[in-house]
Amino acid sequence: MNWRRFARGGPVAEVVLAMVASAAGALVYQRFFVTDEHLLVLALACLAGGVAATLGHRRAWVTPVPAVAGLGLVLVYGVFGGDSSAVLDGVRGSWHRLLTVTVPADTWGELLAAPTLVAWAAAFSSVLLVLRTRSALAPLLPPLAGFLFALFVVGNQTGGHPFATVVFLVAALILTAIRTHRGTGDGAVRLERRSSRTVAAFVAAGSMVAASTVFGVAGGQMLPLASGEHRFDPRDLLAPPVVHADALTPLAQLKKQLNENPPRPLFTVRTTPQSATQIDRVRTAALDAFDGTTWTSTDTYRVAGSRLSVDPALVRRRPVTARIELQELSGPYLPVIGWPSRLHVPGETRGRFGFDPDSGVVVSTGHTSAGFSYEVTGEVHSWDTDLATAATTATRSSPLPPGVPEALRTLAATAVQWHDSRLARNRLDALEQELRSKPYLMNRPPGHSYAAIARALAEGDAGGGYAEQYAAAFTVIARMWGYPARVAVGYRLRPARNGVFQVTTADAHAWSEVHFAGYGWIAYEPSSLDDTSTGNPPSEAPRVVPPPQLSPSPTTPSPAPQAEAQPADAPDDRRFRWDNVLNGTFVLVPSAVLLVLLTGGLVVLGKARRRRQRRRAPDHAVRVIGAWHEQLDRLTERGISPPVSLTFHEVAQHVRDRLGSAANPISATAELATKAIYAPEQLDRPDADQAWELVERLNAELYPGRMSAARLRAALDPRPLWTSWMVARRRRQAGESLEMGRYR
Repeated sequence: MNWRRFARGGPVAEVVLAMVASAAGALVYQRFFVTDEHLLVLALACLAGGVAATLGHRRAWVTPVPAVAGLGLVLVYGVFGGDSSAVLDGVRGSWHRLLTVTVPADTWGELLAAPTLVAWAAAFSSVLLVLRTRSALAPLLPPLAGFLFALFVVGNQTGGHPFATVVFLVAALILTAIRTHRGTGDGAVRLERRSSRTVAAFVAAGSMVAASTVFGVAGGQMLPLASGEHRFDPRDLLAPPVVHADALTPLAQLKKQLNENPPRPLFTVRTTPQSATQIDRVRTAALDAFDGTTWTSTDTYRVAGSRLSVDPALVRRRPVTARIELQELSGPYLPVIGWPSRLHVPGETRGRFGFDPDSGVVVSTGHTSAGFSYEVTGEVHSWDTDLATAATTATRSSPLPPGVPEALRTLAATAVQWHDSRLARNRLDALEQELRSKPYLMNRPPGHSYAAIARALAEGDAGGGYAEQYAAAFTVIARMWGYPARVAVGYRLRPARNGVFQVTTADAHAWSEVHFAGYGWIAYEPSSLDDTSTGNPPSEAPRVVPPPQLSPSPTTPSPAPQAEAQPADAPDDRRFRWDNVLNGTFVLVPSAVLLVLLTGGLVVLGKARRRRQRRRAPDHAVRVIGAWHEQLDRLTERGISPPVSLTFHEVAQHVRDRLGSAANPISATAELATKAIYAPEQLDRPDADQAWELVERLNAELYPGRMSAARLRAALDPRPLWTSWMVARRRRQAGESLEMGRYR
């Protein structure tokens, strides 16, 4: 290989590699967003940051001009589509919104702002360090910070982690190799015949790193210990941005709707005639927590876009699309088919929906007035021959509270006795048939507590109930058997006319669902709807339904309580303002990490800028004094601070007592520094060059390895900058000039 030819393009190659390493973090978002549009935006951000640093690296006062211009163009036209008024608010809240949105997320401007800013800052800082410093590792710190930020944001969500890791490691390895073999003088690679061992060592080290990368990525994909299932996710620490306040559990409102006379029209479901034959119900809520009295939901709703994450267990599925038009449906819960995978609403979709990826429940973030419509695509499980032998998932339901009635235990034993099978489907089918043999009576008091279930399962005229009790009974027994089960609340779909379902309050219903591997949540119908009795309910209050309420009369139905979502938006506003997202959001950790990395970058840049000024001074004597101060900075990084009252030779002796022979460069520089003060006219360019060569010798003595933790700590140590500022401050306070000749 012609190393000389490769070295001539060294700076260009280093700049390109720095931008590639910075762009590796963008690949982590590969599946975080719905489409790949974000890749182009983040790539442009890295390109703009690298070009801006290249154009402005020669003059410190020029650097902010292309930096601000490039960043502004990317944010205004690449992220917000030319809407400059949205930039400030979008950037301010983007950090929080990334952690409070449902994945996969739409490529909204307010979500892309933070990744774009981080990618631009990483590329800009990395290229600037490439062109202004000689450190082999310093240019990798900004890309590494951007990569870690992407990993933090994505959390335990799916993404392009393996490919992004490979790209980053390859770019970092090549960049480090080039800068390690670059000379310290004119920027060219020093080549000698004796360097074959060095090249061979580099090739061997590179091969080891490449092999480790390949085996590490492959092992991470195959080994169960590296599956990422238990990876930390910052979303678990954040308050949900969509909060709804239900006065009652949706199951407690079931009878109130069924008793309305005449029934109220709630919504219309429109689909194709073929799809209409595949659905018989729509779900609005899923209740997974039971305290012995009330079934409630533990859902956490986050802002949803046009696409929703599908239940991983729902493998055997088929999509069904329908348009739902609301009429008099109240409350935040929205009807969905199966497991919703896509949502579309005319106009602006942003911030209109909340979604819980663990339950598949969709809520509205604002008031849903009559006429509001949306299109939903739901994934419905397939009915195939393997379903009969399917097993339930290992998902654990919350434990049942103590005090299970004897009637439930007897029913569970009866179902097992009549169908003694280890197959979950057979046992659950037997339980379903047992419950459907019970009388379905609407004149029973509402409630789904242990006591209400026991009354419904009682023998004789005292027994009987309706969907509320039977769905609760089925779910409790399924959990007693160890199956993951929940109570679903929604509406039955009566026979359609040309693919159109008219849903009223008379269609309100509750059923049970059990989670199966490969099929997701399978609905079970424990209520015998063919044997309905619509006798008047008693005027007494329900015996176990908190909070207490009077049963409605068939002639004077009481209105259902309005349970609204409480987003950070006005009821009639079509835009989700995100203001509540900023409240109660935990961002201290990422902010602290970014602050530390930014501080480290500023320290490295400050040292490089001061070193450059000292080395390129126009006067030979000033260059020698600059080399002396540069050596003092290295000593400060090692914790050695000679008193300012000592002469040059006394300082050299003081350092020799601490470092031994490693202080030889200090002694040689002391001679030149003394001559620079008292006989500056006798110094020439070779003397100044010799002083800076002594600086390099001191670095080699202090840090023998070119890549070591001690060298990295020294590069990030801010004490030389702080010491210089403190000395200058003390001089100003004391009013001393401290000039020696014409040099400070």
